Amino acid sequence: MKAYTVHYRMYLAADTKSISFLAKNKQDAYDKAVYEIIPEMEHEPPYEAYVYSVTYQNGNQKIF
Repeated sequence: MKAYTVHYRMYLAADTKSISFLAKNKQDAYDKAVYEIIPEMEHEPPYEAYVYSVTYQNGNQKIF
């Protein structure tokens, strides 16, 4: 598992927010954020979301 950061907006003109959590891969991170974590926190699905980065166990970070 790696630490992924997902950026999202709830509305077109809303500020961009971010969340970080553990996931297996980039697709898993996106699915987990859009269908589980964000709706649970915000009480509705996001308007827009994308996987911003991944941090590996050795501390290296990759920005997509």
